[in-house]
Amino acid sequence: MKLLQSLLLAAAIALPAAATPLAPPQLRATLVSLERDRAEAIAKGDAETLRRLMDRSYLHVESRGRVRSKAEILTLLNRQEMQFRAYEIESAEVQVLGRGDAALVTGVFQSVMQSASGPRPFRGRYARVWVRQPDGWKNTYHQVTAIQPPTLTSDNRLR
Repeated sequence: MKLLQSLLLAAAIALPAAATPLAPPQLRATLVSLERDRAEAIAKGDAETLRRLMDRSYLHVESRGRVRSKAEILTLLNRQEMQFRAYEIESAEVQVLGRGDAALVTGVFQSVMQSASGPRPFRGRYARVWVRQPDGWKNTYHQVTAIQPPTLTSDNRLR
C-alpha cells in the first residue's frame, strides 16, 4: 500500500493541472461529503468515524513535517491529547487520479486546537489522497502546510 501511496502522490505531482481531470459531479459530491464527515469527526474527537474513513496504512504529515500513523492519530484522539474546538473546510477541489479509483482532494481549512497554553488557531492548505476500496472510499494520505501571513522585515521587505 505504501508503494500505491507513493505512486499516487508522484502521479499527482507529475501531471500538470490541466491533465488531471476534475471529478464528475457525483464523485465530487461523494468525496466532499466524506471530507465534511472527516472534519466533523475531528472537531468532535470522533475516533470511530475517523477509523472507518482512514485506510489501515494511513499516513498523516503535519505542518512541521512530523509523520503519524492511523494508530497514532486515533490514540491521540482517544486520550484527548489532540482536541479541537473547531475544524472547518474553506474549500475543496477534487481531482480524479488514474482510472477513477483514486482522487486527490486539495483545499484550505481552518481550525482551533486546544493546547495546555490555550486555544491555537491555525489555517492551512491540505492535500489528501482517497482510494476506492471494496468497502468504500478510504483516506490513505494527508499532508498540511500552514498558511502564514506575510511579515515585514526591518527594512520593509516582505518575508
